[in-house]
Amino acid sequence: MSKRNRDNNVSDKSYKKHKVKSYRRKQNKKNALILVPNISGIFVSCNQKKESLCVSECYDLFNEYADKIYTANEGSDNEGSDNEGSDNDVESSIAKEIAQMKESHKSRRFMSIPTGTDCVVFIKTNPPVNPIELVHSILIDLYNTGKKKTRFSMRMIPITKTCYANMNDIKKMAEEILKPRFHSLKDNQQIQYAIVPNFRNNNVIDRMELINAIAELVGNQHKVNLDDPKLVIIVDVFMNICGMSILEDYKKLKKYNIEKIFEELNKKKSEETDLIHT
Repeated sequence: MSKRNRDNNVSDKSYKKHKVKSYRRKQNKKNALILVPNISGIFVSCNQKKESLCVSECYDLFNEYADKIYTANEGSDNEGSDNEGSDNDVESSIAKEIAQMKESHKSRRFMSIPTGTDCVVFIKTNPPVNPIELVHSILIDLYNTGKKKTRFSMRMIPITKTCYANMNDIKKMAEEILKPRFHSLKDNQQIQYAIVPNFRNNNVIDRMELINAIAELVGNQHKVNLDDPKLVIIVDVFMNICGMSILEDYKKLKKYNIEKIFEELNKKKSEETDLIHT
């Protein structure tokens, strides 16, 4: 084979290899998950270049607490089965099938969606998981026990629902989310609240316009309290998507910051130790 033919063969192989890789990259990009409207989930902040470790950590942590919250009663229906038959093979097969179904269900609870931004990951949640209930349980457990179960996750902000980041869609979503917490109360109960908008990679939505629009939807019956609100309305504008949720214990749980909660607990322990030795 001549040198020219060899060069052509190498060139053809390199071209085909590049073409296959390019096609796969396009397919992967096409099939990649992105942040879209009408989903729920959790924004988690972490240190730079620790995003993949943070996602892995969140999967383990979230499944641990989801097992406690959502599957605590799943095994109760099978109690006493040892007395209802002698075919161990059948029982073993059924138990194995149930375990596989649980694992399959567990794997669908959470899904990481790339944000394209350093230090921020988004974990999509699927029913029956309620992201607010889940995150609040994790942080309250840390607050009560002092046991920190994370290394890479720094702050967790649960999101009830997302929409496109334009004022019309945000108002529609806000009406839906605000209604059960502010507009379905008996005896004209008044709630003290605060609105906390967060903007990341978005300079289209005006901050004050957003705050005023949400406050108008909350209504004059309720009062703003920035120092110690009972409820905090989180409005997280991330690129072209807006997420919203209503959180409790926002001040107590240090704005849902894991590191700050842990620091505060350690500080209290240190002060108590100093008092004992004085």
